[in-house]
Amino acid sequence: MNSECTVIIANDPEKSSDLNAIEPSLGKRKTSYLGRAMFFDTLALCLSIPNTDVIVCYHPADSKANFEKMIGLFSREEKSNEIKSKVDRIKMFPQNGHSIMDYISNAYKQVFDLNYKRVTMVGAYCIPIDPNLIKAGFILLKENDIVVGPSFSGRYYLFGMSRFMPEVFDGVKWESEDFYIKLRENIGTAQAKVQELELSYEVYSNDELNQLISDINRWRSVGDLRTAYHTEKFLRVL
Repeated sequence: MNSECTVIIANDPEKSSDLNAIEPSLGKRKTSYLGRAMFFDTLALCLSIPNTDVIVCYHPADSKANFEKMIGLFSREEKSNEIKSKVDRIKMFPQNGHSIMDYISNAYKQVFDLNYKRVTMVGAYCIPIDPNLIKAGFILLKENDIVVGPSFSGRYYLFGMSRFMPEVFDGVKWESEDFYIKLRENIGTAQAKVQELELSYEVYSNDELNQLISDINRWRSVGDLRTAYHTEKFLRVL
């Protein structure tokens, strides 16, 4: 076991409402396939970080078999042999709680109970994140209690801790417009040492999907054939 771990908070694409804003454009089936492709790219991103374990914290609790099936498909479709060689090491836990913040806080507790020293957490659709940002997050956690990557949506695309601090999530509601403000207030109240990363985005809306498509074209124009490989493959058959 490594001392560092990245947790992916993932909802079953076939049952989730995460991409409801995109569904009217693509339809339910294709939207679930998009969610699966983006989950694959997030898996590839996290598995590319050296000396770091990966845990998928899935929802709903009865979707383990479907996630095992998706990870098997990912292993067959992934191009990188180095990444594929790490698939068998992925751990999986069901999400526990009654709200998104419960899921996040409880996942942190589970992972720190396994004696990890530094833990970063991302959502399943954080494709635009540069792997170097996650690496930087772990480096910064050696000197900080918390590392947070704010997103343009007013939430975050990455949150990291070097110790379990459930109090920073108290009273924070994921759906609230003042989510990030409340989160930073809690961090200040806890007197935690925090470092922010650069702004980025996840993909939950048509605007964010269009931004991703634009970014894919930009990445390819400079020779990056890796980022968003699975999502681009899906988009090509639309």
